[in-house]
Amino acid sequence: MEGFAKQEEASGCCMVECRLDCAHDLAALLAALQLRDKEQKDLRVHCEASGRGLKFVAQSSGKDVAVLGWIFHNAFKEYRYSGTSDELHLKLPMAPMLCCLQVFSDRASMVLRYPDGPSDELHFTLEEEGATTECHVKTLVLEEAPAAISSIFAPGDALSSFRPMHADTWYLALSEFADFDAPDVVLRITLQATAMVDDPAVVLRAQTVNSDAEVELHRGSLEEFELAPNAGGVGPVTHSYHLSAVLSSSLRAAKDAKAVKLRFNSEGVMSSQFILRGRGQRDLFCEALVSPLAEPESGTVRFSTQVKRKPYSADESIGF
Repeated sequence: MEGFAKQEEASGCCMVECRLDCAHDLAALLAALQLRDKEQKDLRVHCEASGRGLKFVAQSSGKDVAVLGWIFHNAFKEYRYSGTSDELHLKLPMAPMLCCLQVFSDRASMVLRYPDGPSDELHFTLEEEGATTECHVKTLVLEEAPAAISSIFAPGDALSSFRPMHADTWYLALSEFADFDAPDVVLRITLQATAMVDDPAVVLRAQTVNSDAEVELHRGSLEEFELAPNAGGVGPVTHSYHLSAVLSSSLRAAKDAKAVKLRFNSEGVMSSQFILRGRGQRDLFCEALVSPLAEPESGTVRFSTQVKRKPYSADESIGF
């Protein structure tokens, strides 16, 4: 931390300082938080910095999709948080940050510092093979934490879940529906108990006016498969989602994941958990939450911003 101490002495009070051997890790995590392309220009993510590391949250404008990402303190070569409170909350523009992190190749190292002197700016220094570049990103400091997404997967809840034996299984399954991506297309996911390895345990279906597609995941392709106790006696269980919501929140992370787990609560909210390949010291973690399509008379389920249960924390959320 000697280098950090010298930087702080020169630039004044600095609350967050961290160093990554590979800037690609942070860029990959932020890329997984990107949502619909039409929302990308103005997309801002919530960043929570603390002694545990950095946590990022992106939500769709309709609040029916949320993507969370974590990069823990031990994933950095050096990490220091010296804020006066337990957590620091920032609103960060996604596009400028990704531009900064992609100036050099994926082998570049990175130092992140906030604030940079008297300004409320996030300062990046990237270095590769002796070449150095610096970027300043304007931020919005939040005086208090935004309303937390309630922990809809609390311990003890009856959940259905499955984990593919090979991580790319889920990416390949979702990719089959890429050509169907349109605002009104519905993806139906059916979970059904089976004792035969060659029988389908998970079935994905989508239909448009002109065509339809179906993907089956056989029981033998799944490392784990579990139906909630209250679902086992009623036959197959089907949940419906906007296809665009599932693809925009999960396809990028699924492509780069080394492990994937899917969970469904009793209301049909889907949690897609990903362990991403880090090129540094540790893996990265990402989770996409998608609310289901409710009955027509009740509208679409939204994520509650009232903390009915304790808020998400990384160790509870990542269920591997």
